[in-house]
Amino acid sequence: MDKRKTFLKKAKEKVREAFKSRDMIIGSVSRSIEELDEVIHLMGERLEDWYSIYFPEIKPDTHVKYANLILAVDKKNIDKDLLLKILGPKGSEEVLRKIEKSLGADLGAEDLGEIKECARMILELDNLRNRYEKYQDKLAQEICPNIAHIAGSDIAGKMIAHVGSLKRLAFLPASTIQVIGAEKALFKHLKNRRVPPPKHGIIFQFAKISGAPKVIRGKISRVLANAICTAAKADYITKNYIAEQLKQKMDQRISEINQYWEKNKDKIKEDKVNFKKEENDNFSRNRHGAPNFGKKRR
Repeated sequence: MDKRKTFLKKAKEKVREAFKSRDMIIGSVSRSIEELDEVIHLMGERLEDWYSIYFPEIKPDTHVKYANLILAVDKKNIDKDLLLKILGPKGSEEVLRKIEKSLGADLGAEDLGEIKECARMILELDNLRNRYEKYQDKLAQEICPNIAHIAGSDIAGKMIAHVGSLKRLAFLPASTIQVIGAEKALFKHLKNRRVPPPKHGIIFQFAKISGAPKVIRGKISRVLANAICTAAKADYITKNYIAEQLKQKMDQRISEINQYWEKNKDKIKEDKVNFKKEENDNFSRNRHGAPNFGKKRR
């Protein structure tokens, strides 16, 4: 009975300690931002379907820009100053020309009012998202300044949210950090070796990875994962700020990879094609080494 009480006491202390941790807050904020993005996207698509009945000719780049445009554009009463502010001189002139030739239906004041209310709601959600993003930046600078400086507070928040705490992230190897968020792809590879393993997970959002040629993304991902691994240990264990040195080394290594790619891209592409051809030839042979001519097995 005493052992049970001791165990429960220790468990409660650990839970209390976990709740006190600021890691849980940054994880919750990161998830909130992701969910707000999903809601804005869904409401934006619905708003576009709804407003296209009235004015189908306009197609802005983002849902937020579209919502702003809806509040400015009314075929019978146009706010030209607001339109100019949103789209600029060229864009506003184009919209004014489209209004004259619009094939959209005329809607009543009540219908337009409800559409504009939906647009206002999207803008309010976007303002909330921006506020949470600033709050996430502040938390990241407090909890994991090294990771935030190297990879950005958004990636730092998502990684901590995904693994559960900074402590768990600090004790993960670089190879695991590289594929955090790509577990489904990793399990597919483990089940079927012909499926290539994932080269990156959450860290794909890093601009130097997503903007790089596909062939060298894996190399850059490894460089970033190694830097995050070291930064996480510094943030949790030593509390030393070493981000400047880490970022300098990381940028230098990424620059070397990009330079090597520029000089040898033709050879790298040719080697990759030859490797795939050789791999397919090996797979086409059966386990006894005889060629497989595509005959059906009985």
